[in-house]
Amino acid sequence: MKKNSNLRSLAAQAIEQVVEKGQSLSNVLPPLQQKVSEKDKALLQELCFGVLRTLSQLEWLIGKLMARPMTGKQRTVHFLIMVGLYQLLYTRIPPHAALAETVEGAVAIKRPQLKGLINGVLRQFQRQQEELLAEFAQHENRYLHPKWLLKRLQQAWPEQWQDIVSANNLRPPMWLRVNRSHHSRDEWLSLLEDAGLQGFAHPDYPDAVRLASPAPVHALPGFEEGWVTVQDASAQGCMRYLQPETASAFSISVRRRAARRRIFWKSRRRQI
Repeated sequence: MKKNSNLRSLAAQAIEQVVEKGQSLSNVLPPLQQKVSEKDKALLQELCFGVLRTLSQLEWLIGKLMARPMTGKQRTVHFLIMVGLYQLLYTRIPPHAALAETVEGAVAIKRPQLKGLINGVLRQFQRQQEELLAEFAQHENRYLHPKWLLKRLQQAWPEQWQDIVSANNLRPPMWLRVNRSHHSRDEWLSLLEDAGLQGFAHPDYPDAVRLASPAPVHALPGFEEGWVTVQDASAQGCMRYLQPETASAFSISVRRRAARRRIFWKSRRRQI
């Protein structure tokens, strides 16, 4: 079946479900990903998570760019504009492509009469981007954290809270654990390079690999066969520092969980 849904409109609908109706993105996103091609699934996820991560900044920008917010049945358009702003700010998508696809999203959500409004707001942002970002850099929303959390961080770590917030806003690396019963870590890294991806070995943990850039798990060599699993480096360090006496039993437990994850992903791919 051909999948040609407008990706930006799907992202806007997902974000609306989370922000307005309190839904979990983990529940909302998978059905929407089934409506786009395999290569676009990662982009849809990036747009959804990215907008939610920078929501306070995007809300502030829209407040500066529009005289009044979109409400009622037009509310999805509000989030579609957010998707457009996020692309211009945080992705490498060419601006003309980001604008064109976002504007076309109005047709997908049956609001074609608002294409001009969306285009105008996004182009106005492009013209005023430097000035607006300079102003936002002085605003309390610049930390991209809720006020209640900032207050607790300030109370608990009065000297370090800003460093903590900055670290929280960094994109986390994607760590993997190579299953040495299939390949050595160096052998799997060669397979990864053959697949057009780049990874780096951890200096202390013998099975850990960090991807140069996060990638969909289906793009990882042998993921479904259990050659590699997603696991943070700090979690992999547990075996080294805890040195459990029942290491063999622990290892068996880890392998069983990995097998269950593989079964889950295979069933999901069949559904898609």
